[in-house]
Formats: sequence, structure tokens, C-alpha cells
Amino acid sequence: DQCGADPAVTWTRQEFLADVARTGVLSPEYAEDVLVRLAHHSAALEGNTLTLADTITLLVDERVPVAGTPVRELYEVANHYQALARILRAVADDEPLSTDLVRDLHAALMDRLAHDRGQYKTSSNIVAGASWQPAPPERVPELMLQWADQAEWQTASLDNEALLEAIAGGHVAFERIHPFSDGNGRTGRAIIAYQTIRRFGFPAIVQVTQRSGYITMLDTQNTPALTRLLTVALADEASRAAA
Repeated sequence: DQCGADPAVTWTRQEFLADVARTGVLSPEYAEDVLVRLAHHSAALEGNTLTLADTITLLVDERVPVAGTPVRELYEVANHYQALARILRAVADDEPLSTDLVRDLHAALMDRLAHDRGQYKTSSNIVAGASWQPAPPERVPELMLQWADQAEWQTASLDNEALLEAIAGGHVAFERIHPFSDGNGRTGRAIIAYQTIRRFGFPAIVQVTQRSGYITMLDTQNTPALTRLLTVALADEASRAAA
């Protein structure tokens, strides 16, 4: 299930909008706006070179933006169609944050990019430049069950600043586990989108302009700084959602 020739063979814009309409969580116009920005920023944080305008061309106009763009980069963005649709279905169905949901999000985001999409890593991995080591593969299933239980309780039970602090701390913890061979960052940010849409009605989106600070926050486990980043992102999104 590796890269094919055309990113449109995964999902189309019409399929995405049909799923959005079925869930009723976000308006189609706003869902598409969220899709474009979440896909662009989350992929760009991992080094994807497509611009925001390129992302609009790919996801809204359904055209390859730049001739010769690596197919992998197209899938890294286009796979957010099914990832955001999965998030909205989970919110609509009041689905708890579980390891099954996390693995579904990873499977969506890594469609045609990884042979082990939706499956935990089976060998050790490292994070380039990080000062810490991810959890060993044999510990991942147990650690992820514990992580999901705590994250679900926090998402369902806490409010406002306490909730955002829990989401930030949970994101740091998830990235420390690093449960998948690849795609951990995008999956972690998709989880944040699920948690914030579920509780606030709109997502907190980490922007690529914040990349340096965000990476440092994860490396140093600076939950207070990440909480502030998410608080500002959510406030900005509240204004955008209202508009």
C-alpha cells in the first residue's frame, strides 16, 4: 500500500464534504477551512514543502499544485481529508479517546505512506535532534492504554485552562511514547484537534511559524509553554469560527 500516482485515489473533496454533512459537527465551509490549515501546518511542521496556497489547490481545487511535487508530500497533505472526517465522526458519536481512535487517525494520516499504518512500532526509533529516547516498542501497548485512559478522563472531565493544560501535557507524553514508526507528530496534533473540537467546538492548530518554539517545548517537556501556545491558538480559532 505504497505511493501511487495520484493522491485523489485516497479520498476526494466531495467524499470529505459528504462526511462533514453527515456528522453535522462543523459547517461545510468551516470544516474545509479547518482541513486546509490543519493539513498545511501539521505537514509543514514535519518538513513538507507545500505552501498554504498549494494546499488549497490540492484539497479544494483538487489539482496537483506544482508539477514535480514528490508524491509523498501530496499524500501527507491529502490524507487529512480522511483524518479530519474521522475526528468529526468521533465527536458526533461522542466516541471516547481510545487507542482504537488513535490508531485509526494514524492509519488515515499514513495511508499510502507506511506499510504499518495503524500499527504500533515493532522496532526502536529515535527523534532527530531530541535529548530523549522514545519508549521501547515492547512497552508501547501498555503505555498507550494508560495514556488513553488518562487522556479520556481529562478530556471529558476538565474545563477551560485545566483542560488545555491536560491536553498539552498529554501531547508531550504521547510524543515521548512515540508509539508509531513514523507519523507520530501528525497523529498527536490530530488528537489535539479531536480533543479541542469535542470540548470547544473548534480546533487548536499549531502553526508552522511556531515550529522552533514548539519543538523546544516538546524536547524540554515544557507543558506550561505549550498550554499557552494552545490557549492563544484556540482564542484565534474562536474568532475565525465565529466569522
